[in-house]
Amino acid sequence: MNRNYGLDVLRATAILLVLASHTIFFVIQAVPQSESIKLISYFCGFWGVELFFVLSGFLIGKIIRNLAVPPSSHWLIFFWIKRWFRTIPCYLLFLILNIFWYFYLNGILPQSLFSYLIFAQNLAWEHPVFFPEAWSLSIEEYFYLLFPIMIWMLINARLKPETAYLAGGALLLLFSTLLRLTSAALEPSLLWDAGIRKVVIFRLDALIYGIYLSCFIDQIRIRNWQNQLLIIGLIALSISMFAYFNLDQDHSYFLKTLQFSLTSAGFTLVVPYMLDLRMAERSILGWFFRKTALWSYSMYLCNFLIYNMIQTLIFSSYFAGQPGAGALPCIALMLVLTYLVSGLVYATYEFPMMNLRESAIAQLKSFITIPRETTL
Repeated sequence: MNRNYGLDVLRATAILLVLASHTIFFVIQAVPQSESIKLISYFCGFWGVELFFVLSGFLIGKIIRNLAVPPSSHWLIFFWIKRWFRTIPCYLLFLILNIFWYFYLNGILPQSLFSYLIFAQNLAWEHPVFFPEAWSLSIEEYFYLLFPIMIWMLINARLKPETAYLAGGALLLLFSTLLRLTSAALEPSLLWDAGIRKVVIFRLDALIYGIYLSCFIDQIRIRNWQNQLLIIGLIALSISMFAYFNLDQDHSYFLKTLQFSLTSAGFTLVVPYMLDLRMAERSILGWFFRKTALWSYSMYLCNFLIYNMIQTLIFSSYFAGQPGAGALPCIALMLVLTYLVSGLVYATYEFPMMNLRESAIAQLKSFITIPRETTL
């Protein structure tokens, strides 16, 4: 596969932040009175997922711009096939594994399982306790559904493809941003995390920043703006970090609204610089980043289930009286198992499914007359 090393470093950084967030849960139990450790844990998870959103938008934007063929709707079908073969098989695998684990613990099946099949478990409300990491998948899947449809509709409304692409992104960005601004003002009791951050309708704009970057990345690189944008991006991220650690999440209007926009914009402005990164590319560290990035999707889906299993079967059973002694061994075990499971899943399931995707597209093309492809 033709992969970009800088993007792999960013993708690896994103999943490592998520892993850090969840492994720190063991430390929190060893030092329950430390609010700063809790804040660091939640912050790592926050930044990790936000970075994933920006990277997804950037890569999806490039795919959509290369597939769109007005005025035919065939490109929509091919885009969804490519995306669903990439995201849904692994999601269903770990959904089933989480169901088994829940049944093992509780003797009953989780409620509202059907909502998880259509990614509606956090559409406009708080995400259930079951399979909690699935919240971000719902945001991405609804974005993959809605954004291409909006482009197709705007193209069929006689807009030029480039205009339709930008206008569709602007509509989604304004929708979620304005909805956050309005809802946070009208309902001050909304929680920053469960009430806004993890609710689909409030977060569809998270991928738009990467979408726009995919549209302007060539101009940025031609004009050599990478260094300037990197500085601006780091300043934006610094403000985001400062606000996070100094404002009250559930009572700060800024944190509930514009901090999400600022964080997404900050990561977006860092990406152009990272596209040309070559540091340690051919070293062991570079190999580590590439493998971590390659397995990142499976790692994201499996790591919290592994945490829960270690927490229940080992940490609570053998280190109940001395959580401080058990934190480091359990963290090490969680990291090792996460890498082993994700590597195995990628090799035996995720990658074969991606190959099957190409076969499915080839078979579909044999039944559909495809107009000459153009790009936006």
